[in-house]
Amino acid sequence: MLKKHENIFLFLQVFADSALVILSALSAYWFRFEFLPQGQEGLEIFLAKLTIALMLITLYFFHRYGLYRSQRFNKKSKEIIAILQANTFAVFASVLLLYFLGPGRVSRILLLSYLGISTSMFIIARMTIRNILRAARRKGYNLRHILLVGNGPQLLNYIETIDYYKDAGIKIIGWIDSMGQAQKHNIADISLPLEQAKKELRPDSIIIGHAGEQAYKTEQILKEGHNDVIPMQILPNLPYSFVGNTVDDFAGIPLISVNQPNFSPIDTALKRAFDLLSTGIGLLLISPLLMLIALGVKLTSKGPIFYAQKRMGLDGSEFKMWKFRSMRVATDQDSDGKMGWTTQNDPRKTAFGNILRKTSLDELPQVWNVFIGDMSLVGPRPEQPYWVDKFKNEIPMYMLRHKMKAGITGWAQINGLRGDTSISKRIEFDIYYIKNWSFWFDIKILFLTFWKGFFNKNAY
Repeated sequence: MLKKHENIFLFLQVFADSALVILSALSAYWFRFEFLPQGQEGLEIFLAKLTIALMLITLYFFHRYGLYRSQRFNKKSKEIIAILQANTFAVFASVLLLYFLGPGRVSRILLLSYLGISTSMFIIARMTIRNILRAARRKGYNLRHILLVGNGPQLLNYIETIDYYKDAGIKIIGWIDSMGQAQKHNIADISLPLEQAKKELRPDSIIIGHAGEQAYKTEQILKEGHNDVIPMQILPNLPYSFVGNTVDDFAGIPLISVNQPNFSPIDTALKRAFDLLSTGIGLLLISPLLMLIALGVKLTSKGPIFYAQKRMGLDGSEFKMWKFRSMRVATDQDSDGKMGWTTQNDPRKTAFGNILRKTSLDELPQVWNVFIGDMSLVGPRPEQPYWVDKFKNEIPMYMLRHKMKAGITGWAQINGLRGDTSISKRIEFDIYYIKNWSFWFDIKILFLTFWKGFFNKNAY
């Protein structure tokens, strides 16, 4: 019954989104060619065909961004961001389609009007549906009744998540084999055999989560209930998977990859395309500034203009990271031969180099690193192999930061974690960034990097 209702709701969502695309296209058409002056005539048939193509492309991107999956455990902000992303890419894809297949240019005002109108309509419609469902769930409708089985720590995390998302409409109706934990969480402790509990409680879904030493019970439950129509879901216990998990199908065999970011090839290609386009244009725009800084370095101290240092990047690969030289030559190491960590009053810095470091202008040559693919505009800051070898056995999760391509700026940096600051705290921010990465998260970090300015009290 639950699956049937979900399918009906999915159909209604697809139908509503299709209708909103058509309504938005008509509104944009009226605004451009009827409301504004100098409207063109005779485009009705072409725009009708364009609307059909736009509708199909929009439905694809909405599916691609998970907007046709249950939003029970998603915050409003996450769903709104997904709508913005999906609709923007749908319009962008339509523009590309027009470029190659269209008979001529289409009004930019029309396209921008459609983007604004449709995005607003989608968000209003989705938020209205959210409010309706939330009100219905508070009255006891549209609930998903769950039966828990097992006593593993993953079930406790599941319960905490349900408590956090109170409007999700998840109701736990009982807990089998809880080992006394059900009473602590005010959940009915079921002592009945699972088969009998299914008949009496009639759950919508069964969530199974046994501790490692009792994993054999999971296999037994699956064996006995393989012919049952009630959905059964297994919660794996993955306490050391911090940056994400992926489930792959290997010739029918499910494989769970731990500590693997949930990036699709499209995500990776989009991030790289943005880096390439931005740095290509950026190198041309800042070339006068680069030449002025290079001249300043050359005139204020002896030695080369640029300084290349080995850093560790994606998947532990090493590359040469470029900077404007800000220290005296032959002072990469302390007198005792150990690597030196830059401090606030480091005597190795030149006067001009101190200015470069304070303003982060010494980092500008890394735009070239991004252009050739060694780095990205946004990502965890790369570290020297010496420090990586030192920290990887001292700081938990340290090596996981290399699951993402290194960046010029990052989530940790815009939160003040630069220079001689807490490495552990910096890693927490890096892991959060990798686990929650999205294209718009990168845009946010870039915006905050410029908004807060290049000056930082911890940059020295």
